[in-house]
Amino acid sequence: MARRLILGIVVSASCCGALASGASAAGPIQLLLSQGAAFSILGHSCGGIQERVYASGFAANGYPAGNVYMQTRCGGSGRGGGYKSTTYTGWASTVWTWFGETLSFARLPGAAEENTSFSAEDSHHDRIYNVGSSAYLETGTPPLRPPAAPTGVGVSVGLYESGSSEYLRMTVGWTAAAETGALVTSSTVTATPVGSKAPVLSATASGTWSTVYLGPVAPSTTYRVSVTNTDAEGTSEPSTPVELKSPNADGESAGPSTTSVYCEPATEVVAGTATTCTATVINTTGTPTGTVAFASSGAGSFPSGASCALSPHSEGVAGCSVSYTPSVTPATPVRSDTITASYGGDALRAPSNESTTVQPLSITVLAGGSFVIGSGESEVGQQVTLWSQYWSMWQRLAGGGTWPLGFSGFAAGIPQNPPRCGDIWTSGMASALAAVPAVMPELIAVVVSSSISSDGSWSSSMFQGDTVKVDVVRTDPGYTPGYGGKGTGTVVAQVCP
Repeated sequence: MARRLILGIVVSASCCGALASGASAAGPIQLLLSQGAAFSILGHSCGGIQERVYASGFAANGYPAGNVYMQTRCGGSGRGGGYKSTTYTGWASTVWTWFGETLSFARLPGAAEENTSFSAEDSHHDRIYNVGSSAYLETGTPPLRPPAAPTGVGVSVGLYESGSSEYLRMTVGWTAAAETGALVTSSTVTATPVGSKAPVLSATASGTWSTVYLGPVAPSTTYRVSVTNTDAEGTSEPSTPVELKSPNADGESAGPSTTSVYCEPATEVVAGTATTCTATVINTTGTPTGTVAFASSGAGSFPSGASCALSPHSEGVAGCSVSYTPSVTPATPVRSDTITASYGGDALRAPSNESTTVQPLSITVLAGGSFVIGSGESEVGQQVTLWSQYWSMWQRLAGGGTWPLGFSGFAAGIPQNPPRCGDIWTSGMASALAAVPAVMPELIAVVVSSSISSDGSWSSSMFQGDTVKVDVVRTDPGYTPGYGGKGTGTVVAQVCP
C-alpha cells in the first residue's frame, strides 16, 4: 500500500536566540573563506581556489572580519584552447564566526588593502592578526550567539507502510535562519502530546537536513511541535509551536463542522429568570458526537451546567440545550450578554464555535399591566410622570399633539409582560385603578406611546395606545397609588427598538 498523506499544517515562527558567554581562550584559528563561497564568486575551481586572507577588524555585529583574495588557474584543451591556461581572480569581504566558519561574504569591486602586520583585540580579549598573507583568530571569552530559531515549520501526519504493518507517521519540515543556516550541525524536533499520556516523540537531523520523520503517532491526539537548530555557537530557542491533531487509526482526519446557537427568549430576558440556549452542530460526513461548552460574557450562570452532550437530530445534524440565567445588575439595567457555544469536535469532526446575544433586563416585573409615558418624554435622563390624574398634562408627543383626558398613566391590558415594542395595549379607568401596583419597584419597564385614543366617554372611558419604545425607569420615592396619587421617575435605559 502506498503511503498516504492525510493531514497537513504549515505556519511560520520567528524569534531570536539569546547571547551566550564564550568559552575560554582558544589557540590560533586560521581564517579562510569557505571553498563553496569562493566558488560562488569566481565561478571556477580548477584544483582548488587559493586564498590570501587579511583580517581587517571586527564587524558591526562583533564578529571577526577581513578581506580575501582568491585565485584559480584553469588549463585549456589542445584543440580548442591551444593548451593555454586562464587565471580567475577576485576579492571578497568576509565575516567569520568565533570558530572560523564563514558567516557571510560579499564580492568586492576591486582590490582591498593587504596589511600583512594588522592586529586588533576586542573587549572580550578576542584577537585577530595577520602573518603575511594569512589571518588568524585567538578567542578570549567571545559573545557566542546561538542561531535564531527556525521558521516555516510545517507538520503533517499520514499512514505509512512498513513491511506488513501500517502506522501513523509525522513529517516535520522547517527553514533555518538565513544567516546561520549553512552552519547548522544538527536540528532536533520534539512533538509533545497535549492532554494525553501518549509518549513524547523526538528526532534529530544531522547537518543542514531540514526534514525528519517521527512515529508511531498516537491516533486522534493533539501534538505541540517545535524545532531547534544547533551550530558551533549553541542551540537556538525553540520555534513557535505548531499544534495539530492526528487522524484516527485508519488515517481519517477530522472534517469541518459548523456550530450555530440561539437563545429563546433572546430579548427582554428579566434578570434572575432563565432563557434556553440551543446549539446545533452540522457535518456533511456524518452526525457529530461529543459535547458543546457554553460561556457568557456577562454576569450570569448556567444552572444545569455550562455544557451539554449532543443528541442526533437527523443525518449530519446534532444539538443540545442549556439554561442561562443572567444576574441582576442594577447599575446596568439593560445590557447585552454574548453567549458562545464551542463544540469540542470528535475523531472525525473538527471543533467549531458560534456566538449570539441575549438582552437581560435588571427590572422588577409588575404583576400585570405597565405604566405609560409619552414619546416626547422618552430620552435617557428625562424626568417623567408615571401616575397622576393629570397625567396628560405632563406628557408630550415627539411630533406634537395632545392626549385624551382621563388617562392616568397605567395600561391594565398589555399583551406581553414585560411590554414589548409593537404591542397594542388597552385600559379603562376602573381597570387601571384596580391594577396599578400598591408598591412601586425601583426599576421597571414602561411603555412609550406616540398615540392614545379614547372611545369618548368619561367615567367609563376605554383607552388604546401603541408601543413605539420600551424604556427602563428608575422610580422616585414617594409613590402613592389610587386616584389622586402620583408616581415619578427618571428614564435610565432604552430596551427597544
